[in-house]
Amino acid sequence: MSERLTIQSYFKPLSQVLDVKDPVWKAWRIMKEHQIKHLPVLKNEKIIGIVSDRDIVQISGYNGGQSMPVKDAMSLDPLILLVTSSMDEALHAMLQKEQHHAIVINTNKNPCGLFSWDGAFQWYLETAQRGPFKFPLLK
Repeated sequence: MSERLTIQSYFKPLSQVLDVKDPVWKAWRIMKEHQIKHLPVLKNEKIIGIVSDRDIVQISGYNGGQSMPVKDAMSLDPLILLVTSSMDEALHAMLQKEQHHAIVINTNKNPCGLFSWDGAFQWYLETAQRGPFKFPLLK
């Protein structure tokens, strides 16, 4: 892995964020429209959590779950990476925190994307120095 290679080319750009008071149904609609599985949750313009499609499905089973605020469905303490983070830093942080995704912020500390294992796999397939992949023979 390269220490200088950043995650900048391997995260999914983000055009939407949620306010802590937004209802769960709004999060679900945004995720479906933008084909994403996670959204940062902000309070007073500061990232305080992240909500996933799985969080929404889980909370939707409760009475009035779709109208609950996302603060009741989100996970606290999301992994946050700078857009200039190296691939090594990002992968190490994801492994350390046992996270499958991270919120990417720009130099102004505003959320600008989501980095996940999908991006890491894309990077690996594009940059790894290896011979052709062969499936092992099953016995």
